[in-house]
Amino acid sequence: MKTVDLDFGRFEFYPDLVIGTINEGVHFDKKLNETLRNNIVYHYGVHHPIGYISVRENNYSVDPMIHLENKKFDNLCSVAIVENRIYGMSSIALEAKFFKPGKLKSFITPEDALIWTNKQIENSIRNKELKYQLV
Repeated sequence: MKTVDLDFGRFEFYPDLVIGTINEGVHFDKKLNETLRNNIVYHYGVHHPIGYISVRENNYSVDPMIHLENKKFDNLCSVAIVENRIYGMSSIALEAKFFKPGKLKSFITPEDALIWTNKQIENSIRNKELKYQLV
């Protein structure tokens, strides 16, 4: 595991997933999203399937439009958001509308988010292998 501290949060890079915690008071917009995405590409390359788990323990805002860009990021299989505050759930529902259908989901515990994320990564790998077999 490699930890990357950026001005706006801490990100833990594992073999197939990133766990991110955004700092208190940050507005996570397209510019910050691009910085994070560049770090992910630097670490994994552009073909390695990965999942992202966002642990929302701090108060910060997210521009839901970032997910329009994120859904173009082919190796990003899924986004799991760990949020146990009721008021955060409505923003997650809005965010999900801008990402790949069924691939952005909220969880109350990090463990559940990890289980789901690992399944999404496995499915993505399996689908890519099947695609190559058909060609």
